[in-house]
Amino acid sequence: MIQTDNRPIYVRLADQICDRILLEDYRKLERIPSVREYAVSQQVNPATAARAFEILERQGVIFNKRGLGFFVTEDAVEIIRKLRLETLLGEESDLFFSRLAVLEVTPEQLRDMYAKFLSSKKMI
Repeated sequence: MIQTDNRPIYVRLADQICDRILLEDYRKLERIPSVREYAVSQQVNPATAARAFEILERQGVIFNKRGLGFFVTEDAVEIIRKLRLETLLGEESDLFFSRLAVLEVTPEQLRDMYAKFLSSKKMI
């Protein structure tokens, strides 16, 4: 299998937790698994899981209640969406748009493809 995600494991773990928050597997103000529990479930070193939790805590996605564990912040969903949109529009869009330009995809074709994608996902 070809590995396409070259990001560090702890960054991918943080993204997985964010995905679970967006999917409402972890709801706001709800406790999430401990660092150790998460490390075991993902089969990684606890230090790696701890780095993922540190990132999320710094971003304001989770917070620590000493002795009780980590919890999802009230505005975690909004924070995650904002961060991901910034990444998409910043880092990822240059590659995407340069590939579209090479393929000579017009703005109209792109709009139609996106509309088709959304309708197939029942999003519009």
